[in-house]
Amino acid sequence: MADQREHRQRIDIGPAMGQVSPVVYWYNGGHFTNDDEARGAFRLAYQQALDGMGASMHEWMGLTAAQFDLWMRDPQWLPPRSR
Repeated sequence: MADQREHRQRIDIGPAMGQVSPVVYWYNGGHFTNDDEARGAFRLAYQQALDGMGASMHEWMGLTAAQFDLWMRDPQWLPPRSR
């Protein structure tokens, strides 16, 4: 089990080919049809982080630590789009 956990934590996150794109990249790119769909994607990414994906929860979601804190206090909150 520890080997699987270590493997999930080492997944390369980022915008390049061969990397896993965090949900915030998809959100900033306008790939969700509405905010409810985006919130669902953030909830899914959070659940994946709880399951051990990525080195940290906020990194897996593509949020800063401060943004993650805001999201944890209000799951309806969405980060400002940056394009």
